[in-house]
Amino acid sequence: MRINDITPNVSNLLKEKNSGIQTQGQDFKQILDKAVSSKEDKQLREAATQFEALFIYQMFERLRETTSEGGLVPKSMGEKIFQGMLDQEVSAKAAETSSLGLAELIYKQLKVK
Repeated sequence: MRINDITPNVSNLLKEKNSGIQTQGQDFKQILDKAVSSKEDKQLREAATQFEALFIYQMFERLRETTSEGGLVPKSMGEKIFQGMLDQEVSAKAAETSSLGLAELIYKQLKVK
């Protein structure tokens, strides 16, 4: 198998990764609408936490765009995919621990409405 044969598959993986983020955004909107309409604490907290995780993930993506890749060996496609998956997990864990406090502010705002 040549490297050229693998490239389209890697491109498809990246498209799936990006579509997963868009799907995640759609899922978030549905969860948020349902939580606001039902005013259930658990659902409101979950929606607020997911939003904070999405916000942190977007911050990581933008911060990575500002740094140069430099180094002796260029990043492979697998490393870029792994980095994106790692960023998603770190952002989810950061949101669960309320590291920014954004989820709590969103929860309080939604609870009032």
